[in-house]
Amino acid sequence: MRRTRQAIPMDMAGAEIERRRSQWLSDGIQVSSVPWADDREWLAVHFRAAVWAVRLLVEVHRSGHARLHFTSPSGRGSAFGSEGEGHAVQEFRRLASVEAVGALLDEAVARAGRISLRPAKLIARTCTTGWLDWIHGELWLLPDHLVRIRGGVPATMAVGLLGPELAPPDTFRTLAHDPGTIRSAHRTNKVLPLSEIANARIHGGLTTSGMTLSMTDGTRHKLLWMSMEPARGLLRDRLLPLLGPRLAH
Repeated sequence: MRRTRQAIPMDMAGAEIERRRSQWLSDGIQVSSVPWADDREWLAVHFRAAVWAVRLLVEVHRSGHARLHFTSPSGRGSAFGSEGEGHAVQEFRRLASVEAVGALLDEAVARAGRISLRPAKLIARTCTTGWLDWIHGELWLLPDHLVRIRGGVPATMAVGLLGPELAPPDTFRTLAHDPGTIRSAHRTNKVLPLSEIANARIHGGLTTSGMTLSMTDGTRHKLLWMSMEPARGLLRDRLLPLLGPRLAH
């Protein structure tokens, strides 16, 4: 029998906010009053802090749907355009209880202190971290980082049935850049600062291309992707001015 999901009691969700308000204020976080919808179906609360690079809006709906809005009010110029200015990231969650509302608030506020919104270019959707890693992931090129985020098993299996879904040309997106959260989500996720690359080699093949990197801390990393992806040329163009003869390609 299919279980019916219970609605979130909105008065109790509001109480979760009020219970934490004094601690947030003592931590230097400004918290708005709770603007209830007229029908009491949802609530929203705004957060900001002088030391944060983003502002946070949390919306919770009685149905259990929740949205996190991270926005960056101003930015600085970069090769990718204005970094952070006018950028926003939304994340959607499904909540099953009032306790989950409290946990979401704690998580969102903690992350807001670490996040910066960064323009990123998708350069591969079939990226793995070696021949023994068969789960595809996305490879993103940021102004000063290379980020690999693991995908899921269904998407990887679909490649054998439907063919690979490659990175479209000139696909830009704003990422909520939080290196610690990205790395901890899975051991094959990678956040690689471009300034810490000691040397690298980019290679191409008929079906598979890739790159090996040695970092200044002594660690080594391997990234592979289908040769039809645009990653090889884009990485060569980005890294050659930075590494010079330390880049083999």
